[in-house]
Amino acid sequence: MRKKSLKKPARARRKTARLPHDPLTAPIKGADRRTVGGIGVDIMRAGNGRIKRLVYPPGFRWSTHIKPTVGTALCMHAHVGLLARGHVRGEYADGCTFEFVAPQVVVVEPGHDAWVVGAGEAVLIQFDAEDETARHFGLPEEHRHRYA
Repeated sequence: MRKKSLKKPARARRKTARLPHDPLTAPIKGADRRTVGGIGVDIMRAGNGRIKRLVYPPGFRWSTHIKPTVGTALCMHAHVGLLARGHVRGEYADGCTFEFVAPQVVVVEPGHDAWVVGAGEAVLIQFDAEDETARHFGLPEEHRHRYA
């Protein structure tokens, strides 16, 4: 009598192996590609707005990696999009916190710090209207309590 092997057949192993080409982070044809504070950013124009893919590395924190360049105490941009991979936490100046775990829709008002949680990267697909994002999406110009 033969013993059954606990290993998956070769065909099954190949299906679960990491792809050498990750479609979520692969270069986007025609995108304006930049690196800002360690974040990989791909930007595509879309009418009056932009669609951006942001790849945040493990250990990224806005106040550590971007604040010195920008010179504001907090990130003053609104973020609207889909967290496609990873785990992100953040805090507003008044102590309110937020947390997103992929896959999850993301809406963050201006006036925040945020960081990647864990050992993996975070990938955000973001829709913006440059400096007018908050206004275009009906968000306040700075975080405030909705029920205050």
